[in-house]
Amino acid sequence: MSSPVVVDASLATMWVVPEPFSDRALQQVEWWADEQSWLLAPCFFLAEVTNALYKRVIRHEVQLAAAQDALRVLLGFGVELREEPGLAERAMELADELSRPTTYDCYYLALAEWYEGDLWTGDRRFFNAVRETHPRVKWIGSST
Repeated sequence: MSSPVVVDASLATMWVVPEPFSDRALQQVEWWADEQSWLLAPCFFLAEVTNALYKRVIRHEVQLAAAQDALRVLLGFGVELREEPGLAERAMELADELSRPTTYDCYYLALAEWYEGDLWTGDRRFFNAVRETHPRVKWIGSST
């Protein structure tokens, strides 16, 4: 198995819902599968993904059944959920250091630090806010 890769909910949602850069997100996850990469996310990942899909239901972009199907497909990608000692504290430290309004994105970054892997995101704003100080954060829009 190759190096660990932390994936956030914004990227994973791109695997099952058409968005800008969904094609790149799918190519990247296929590459990770070929490389037998270890895909990781914090334990609240499923809540974030479920929420993102349900927002599309509320906005009448998809039917509930389609969102549930998308969730089942996403679960098949094999992202391993992890909660490590000190992760919450490190996420809070990172949020403070980076002047972030919430800790959610920083949980992913803390997990990437813990496993010495990259964090891949679909969130351009987060990427732009941290890329100078945290080069392990990768944005799917800048991949080739």
